[in-house]
Amino acid sequence: MAVAEKKELKKRVRLSRFWCVYAVVTAAAVLSVVIFLQVVKSRLAEYEDAQPKYVAEEVFDRYFRPIDYEKLLADARYDASGADESEIAEYLREEIGDSELTCSMGLSGAAGETRYLVKAGEKQLASIVLKVSDQKTAHGFDTYEFSYLTLHLNTDEPQPESLPVTVEAPASCLIAVDGAPISEEFFVSEYLKTDAMEFYPPDIAGVEYAVYVLEPQKDHTFEIAVTDAQGQPVEVNFDEASNTYTADLPYSGELEEEYAEFVIEAMQGYSQYIQASASVSLGSIKPYFDTESEAYADVVAVGGDRWMVKEWSGVEFKDLTIGEFYAYTPEIFSCHISFTQVLHRDGREDYTDVVDKYVFLHRTENGYRIYAWHNG
Repeated sequence: MAVAEKKELKKRVRLSRFWCVYAVVTAAAVLSVVIFLQVVKSRLAEYEDAQPKYVAEEVFDRYFRPIDYEKLLADARYDASGADESEIAEYLREEIGDSELTCSMGLSGAAGETRYLVKAGEKQLASIVLKVSDQKTAHGFDTYEFSYLTLHLNTDEPQPESLPVTVEAPASCLIAVDGAPISEEFFVSEYLKTDAMEFYPPDIAGVEYAVYVLEPQKDHTFEIAVTDAQGQPVEVNFDEASNTYTADLPYSGELEEEYAEFVIEAMQGYSQYIQASASVSLGSIKPYFDTESEAYADVVAVGGDRWMVKEWSGVEFKDLTIGEFYAYTPEIFSCHISFTQVLHRDGREDYTDVVDKYVFLHRTENGYRIYAWHNG
């Protein structure tokens, strides 16, 4: 074998080994990420499944959906004041009337207990009391079990101020009651609020909310204020029927100020690129994206269809709005952008394209980059 052939063979062997090692390392990295994401999903699901609301729902279904008077009166605690079971059942029927029965978290009782109220409209009919069980989940989360059920046999309709005051806010926020930080003694639980946002980035199912319950005080209305970690006020909504204050997800003016122009440039560049702009290449919009993400893969895939787009001579952007900057974690945030792109074509009708997307960015070694999105 000639010397040149031997050198060429060695070179091929070295290249072959390099690509084998590269493939193994890449596969191991991808597998690690997949395993990590599965662990996160599993932990979130485990935590969610351990929440007391599911036990309360089971008890509610057992006795009240539909209402089983015989079983209810046999198992519940109540003070009948001498009335027999038929009289109590008739009283409950009158109290319920055509109202829908509901179950919602109420004022906590003794340590380790969680109470849920059963109501017919505004009338409190019963309390479902749960307690922390001796069993924990595989990763140490508390679980709950049914303790007892109490009927409220009172002909007087409860006034709004007699209801417990519930405050729900993102766990990252600070809550003040009558101008002072809320006491941890009023903390009841945390839960994953899945309807806090219309869309979520991959692997995030909701926002962690903390729940506090305050004892009502006669002739006193609590002043509830919520602020984010930077001390900025967060909007709070009040539901009179349940006496519940619920804080929105904190809006980040800081993220808006720093990244609004970044997102605008990225999305307007993207919209021109997929319309085969001669001045916007894949390389020019690449720095706005995490190149390992699905969003960037979408850009690359759509770019393959640019040859089908008819030529145009100019572009105009109208009706631009950008906002809804929310941080889910210190590493991930989202915003909502929409605008109308008008492509001018010589001698032909303009082409109008509306872009409306929820854009998700996460931190990379190069700063925040777009890694996912959802059509609005």
